[in-house]
Amino acid sequence: MTDHLTAAPPGAPALEDAPASVAGRWELPPSPSLVLEGDYVERASPARVHNFLLRGHDHSSSDREMAAVVLAADPQARVAARFTHRHRELALTYLAVERRIRQVLVVGCGYPLRPYVHTVVGRYGMARVVYADADPVALARARAVMSAAPPSHTGFVLADLAQPATLAGVQAREVLDFTRPVAVLLHHVLHLMPDPYDLVAQLKDMLASGSALSIVHATGDLHPRHVAAAEAARAAGMPMWLRSRDEVEAFCVGWRLARNGVEPTARWGRGLRADPGSGVSSAAYAVIALKP
Repeated sequence: MTDHLTAAPPGAPALEDAPASVAGRWELPPSPSLVLEGDYVERASPARVHNFLLRGHDHSSSDREMAAVVLAADPQARVAARFTHRHRELALTYLAVERRIRQVLVVGCGYPLRPYVHTVVGRYGMARVVYADADPVALARARAVMSAAPPSHTGFVLADLAQPATLAGVQAREVLDFTRPVAVLLHHVLHLMPDPYDLVAQLKDMLASGSALSIVHATGDLHPRHVAAAEAARAAGMPMWLRSRDEVEAFCVGWRLARNGVEPTARWGRGLRADPGSGVSSAAYAVIALKP
């Protein structure tokens, strides 16, 4: 199989010649969003609630209170969070080994939890990873913890899927070569937006042939308690839009689906090896789409 990082399109610059910042040394760009709103800590953050469910350390009392609301409606929410977190490593391994993609853009990186994306991809060669988030505190925490040592490179960009062009700006291009395949991770992001289809389409148009889109999306298809948890979270002030299998697949229109297409996170890529009942604990669908 051809290595996408060594077989560049005619006229494309060699990846090794592209400018790259020293890992973890970027300054966040000036932005009004760096001035935090007064209720920033008091308001539960989906990223910090997820961090709490995974027994991380980056959360506040408001996040723990929101997690308690979710757990009251779905006592298996921690199990579901572990399935989705475990899927990230599985998806990255597939992309790095079978698709030979070692450039990754993590949209909505949130708070750092091992194994880090650049660590997983770096097992199979030099990794080039850009972590992007619209939350400056989450991004600063990610940068403080997750900078990679050469020869791999990491970058940290204050950017938002609501403005897709910010994800591929000048700073991101110091690490990623968008004329070559890039894997974009949209995990735990799309369910926070009421109608992100056009935004995802814009993002897909920015990527080169051979690129990949990895999506993890909350759903109510798999068990009634997942719907109850989402309704409880919304009632308590945390946005959450569940989507069906067909609605998740619609994000991938025009691209080829890998493996068995859209599957519960606990079953994706496992085929007959998966526990027949494991899907009900997933609470989310996973899919990887490949650009022709």
